[in-house]
Amino acid sequence: MFMYLIAIPIYAQQEENRPKYDLIIVRDDDLIDYITVLPYANLLKVPVLPVNPQKLDEKTWAQLYSYIQIGWKKILIVGNSNAVSKEVEDELLKMGYSVTRIGGDVRTETAEKLAVHFYPQGSKTVVLASALDYGSALAASRFAMEYDLPLLLTLENDLSEHAVAGLKHLQPELVVLVGTGLNETIEAKLRSMGYETYWLGKNVEKPPVSPPEEPSPYRYSLIGAIVSLAIAVPITLYWAKKKWYSNKIPVEVLTEKERIVVKALIEQGGKVKQEDLPELTGYSRPTVSRIIQELEKKQLIEREKVGKTFIVKLVKEIDLKE
Repeated sequence: MFMYLIAIPIYAQQEENRPKYDLIIVRDDDLIDYITVLPYANLLKVPVLPVNPQKLDEKTWAQLYSYIQIGWKKILIVGNSNAVSKEVEDELLKMGYSVTRIGGDVRTETAEKLAVHFYPQGSKTVVLASALDYGSALAASRFAMEYDLPLLLTLENDLSEHAVAGLKHLQPELVVLVGTGLNETIEAKLRSMGYETYWLGKNVEKPPVSPPEEPSPYRYSLIGAIVSLAIAVPITLYWAKKKWYSNKIPVEVLTEKERIVVKALIEQGGKVKQEDLPELTGYSRPTVSRIIQELEKKQLIEREKVGKTFIVKLVKEIDLKE
């Protein structure tokens, strides 16, 4: 019987050294990578997007491009190039994302690399499940999410070399085994290696771990706002893909009013006084000012102050053909 609880505090140093991402991408034809990365997505409070492992379809491409518009920059791809192709990675890079890939030749190696990546300072407790029993792996993932713990996967009848390597890096005191997909020899081997063990679903005692402290309700307010914006962004970029790769900015990234202002700029040779735009577009000065600010945010124009007015310059080529 366990006579103690191992607390799981969130160390400031661990938080500081932990990598940050805006989005995690996994293959959509095999659940194991999705299951394995869930604890870390929960840790960072970021979404996981399953995609076609060979090539991004147009709807997914458009949605990913819309995320760029709201400031998402860093993507983590889970799995090697056999899991998510190099072509998908190249498409993300062309959109402007910073891409990190973590994956191994087998799922146990991917789990090891993810655990070490997100827990560079180690962890007092590690969760372990079978790489082949998806039900147990999902339960283990849920437990790891609840207690902010790293997740390792192993073979059913023996500790995988990658699970052993992960334990060596993480240096836990306790290993929580989850599900019936593991052989009892694994628990015996763990104990012979000096680890304390608890078998969730087998032991009747309460798990000897404590959940992390509840974060401030304001901690993730910004992330929540960004996610809300992402949901609200309409997928108006459906046909933008081919135009984007021709090095022209597709018209679909512009609102109707922005298109009229851009058209006026193009007709004036790409440069015009801001004070002339109301007459050229039919919009009021305040409306023109707001549109100019939005175009600046999209880095499509620049303004240069000349005397008492601004000269508005188009700095990127825009394809107005829909």
